[in-house]
Amino acid sequence: MRIKITTTIEEAILNKTKAIAKQEGLEGSNAIIERALELYFTSIQNEVWEKSLSSGWIKKLVLKGDSILYENIKCRKTMENHRQEDYTKEILESKGWKKV
Repeated sequence: MRIKITTTIEEAILNKTKAIAKQEGLEGSNAIIERALELYFTSIQNEVWEKSLSSGWIKKLVLKGDSILYENIKCRKTMENHRQEDYTKEILESKGWKKV
């Protein structure tokens, strides 16, 4: 069952949801907001643990109820000054990246 709600939201965030909805061929921003809420509630049910090793590796465990996701991460960086045109969907896919 679906119900109607009324809320306020930052205009910039609403504009982003509209743009993503249009890009993905969805009817409107509600689909993106619903997806974000589903992801949020799914993620808070997970318990995430990380351990940094002296070698520089990061070990990560995501406890998901009846399963465990185990990751070894060699490098984690945040890049702020980058050329956005080098990171389009087409370019990333051509280099073997897959969106998850």
